[in-house]
Amino acid sequence: MVSDTGRNITHLQGWLWIGLLTGCLSVAQAVENLQFYTESVTGEGWALDGLEVGLVVTGDKTASATASVASLQIAGLGLEKAELRCPVVQLGDRNAWSCADGSVEVAGSLLGAVGGSLSWQYFDANRWQLKLKEIRFSRARLQLALVLASNRLQIDFNLQDFSLLLLEKYFPSGWTLAGNTNIQGSLTVENMALVSMKIGASLDGFSYSSEDGLQVGEDLSLRLDMDALAVKGEWQGKLVARIHQGQLYSDPFFVEVDEKTPLELRLQGGLDVNGERLLVQELSVDYGSVLSVQGDLDLNLSAPQMAKLNLAFQVADLGQAYEVLLQPLVIGNALDDLDVGGQAQGRVSIGENSMRAFSVMLQQMHVEQNSGLFGLSGVEADINWRRSGALQTSRLHWDRGHLYQIAFGDLDAAFSAHAGNIVLRPVSLPVLDGQLQLEDFELGGLLDGKPDWQARADLKDIRLAALSRALGWPELDGSLQATIPRLHYRDATLRMDGELLVDVFGGQLVVEGLKLEDALGVAPVLETSVRLHNLDLEQITQVFDFGRIQGGLEGYIRNLQLVAWQVTGFDAVLQSPQKDHRRHRISQRAIDNLTELGNGASVNLSATMLRFFEDFAYEQLALKIRLRGAVAELDGVTNPAGGYYIVKGAGLPRIDVIGRNHKVAWKDLLSRIRDIRFDDMIVE
Repeated sequence: MVSDTGRNITHLQGWLWIGLLTGCLSVAQAVENLQFYTESVTGEGWALDGLEVGLVVTGDKTASATASVASLQIAGLGLEKAELRCPVVQLGDRNAWSCADGSVEVAGSLLGAVGGSLSWQYFDANRWQLKLKEIRFSRARLQLALVLASNRLQIDFNLQDFSLLLLEKYFPSGWTLAGNTNIQGSLTVENMALVSMKIGASLDGFSYSSEDGLQVGEDLSLRLDMDALAVKGEWQGKLVARIHQGQLYSDPFFVEVDEKTPLELRLQGGLDVNGERLLVQELSVDYGSVLSVQGDLDLNLSAPQMAKLNLAFQVADLGQAYEVLLQPLVIGNALDDLDVGGQAQGRVSIGENSMRAFSVMLQQMHVEQNSGLFGLSGVEADINWRRSGALQTSRLHWDRGHLYQIAFGDLDAAFSAHAGNIVLRPVSLPVLDGQLQLEDFELGGLLDGKPDWQARADLKDIRLAALSRALGWPELDGSLQATIPRLHYRDATLRMDGELLVDVFGGQLVVEGLKLEDALGVAPVLETSVRLHNLDLEQITQVFDFGRIQGGLEGYIRNLQLVAWQVTGFDAVLQSPQKDHRRHRISQRAIDNLTELGNGASVNLSATMLRFFEDFAYEQLALKIRLRGAVAELDGVTNPAGGYYIVKGAGLPRIDVIGRNHKVAWKDLLSRIRDIRFDDMIVE
């Protein structure tokens, strides 16, 4: 019997001892048994404690061997109480040793307890092979084969039914992962360096979630295949990842995958030996009919910096693409509820971490805001944008559309998109039986995230009858003409310089100081003022079926404000012109309606002696309303006897409409306007 013990053997000393033990095998027939023990063996990046080796000769060319370690630490991983046994070690030709039916047991590892069978053949230090068969831990099974020949190590492995829960303590803080994986692969090592790899992995029932819940995967089934080869200082290879079942959420995007709409990524390219530059010659992403992308990529991983990214994309169904890619970004505003259809294709070029060029073609597209705010149909477009270089012409066409209830006709527009600006050539849009002519339109601020635009506009022969029908109003006569020196939009606010002139009811309305904030939001705010010049009351009262009033009307509505299209404030004065040459007469029906406006009940002149008079003369008509919050302040022509005249009569029989109360709740006033009534007014 031969035995030996040692303490704190260094890396070099350890290999000398192992070499000595190997040499002893060749003379084993002269020794009945051999035992070796050392407290520790250390090397760069690894340490082994409590190594014990035993060899017992059982025949002329056979022996039994055991080896055990108390602990092994390598690359941050550890084994506790590992033991290898080989009941029959066979000496073959040329001092080749083999073990056909060995076993391995590990009491503690990152995978828990591990056990299974092994076999090996040893020719010399440069030629040997080791096979692990049916290695089991938890429910997983591992097959591993290592073959070394002339400084070339081939590693083949097959791992089945491996649960990710076995790696739970290595999860990022607050994350949860679950699922089972199967991995097969082969690695080739030459001169201590990895030179090729081929790996295939599948995951079933894969789920994960981050601590904040913003990254979630549920019941995913996926397949990953990678094939790579080291060539002249860099890795060349391809990667295919395919998810064919499950749900993904990465705030704010949600993707649901099934066999009909799988999500697939393909990469083919190279990575330099230092891992600092990734060059992908072929890149593709496919997600059913939602999105298909092909391109190439040059990425500096050390910076990191996107040196180059070129992508060509196709969208077969814009409706699906909107739901997945756009809708999550616009939740809470008007773009959150669209009906979209059509197809798109285009290209994107990115360099030095910024977009360099973009192009898109839209075909057979339609979009409808489901609350009725806007819509377009028959959209065709060829849009091109460049950060620098020569200008390119883009084109946009649609067949028809609407903004709220206002319909408009077909459009053919040409424009240039360059750097942060878009410049539109003069364009004419049919609307309300007239034309909107837009000139000097320029959109800027696209690169700094603060878009603004400005333009000049002319409105020609916009028919108020068509506008009335669109808005459900009583039909108005007349037209709208306007020259707007400047429209400008910035910080979500549209402003109009100049005036809108509306020829209506024999006179003119002048709209000025128009400002619209957050037009597509949930609560747009409109502010403007309106002046009235010499309108004909007879035309107005006939259109609105109020009862005939003859005479003129002038005044203003200043500081008019609407929030979410509901009136919240204004100052209004409506009155007879000072030098009005029109005849001043008011009918019984108009008097009755004004009486209802005054006190909520008709005076019913037809039931009095005044029923014999068809109409009455009046001297002056006036109504002043000042709305602030929930209260409206009312006034008219001063009445020395108290109250105020809404209608100041003249001649005989004289009839006056007088208001007594100067304040009324706006909701009540609005209700009475709808019913042709005012509160606290009487006829005398």
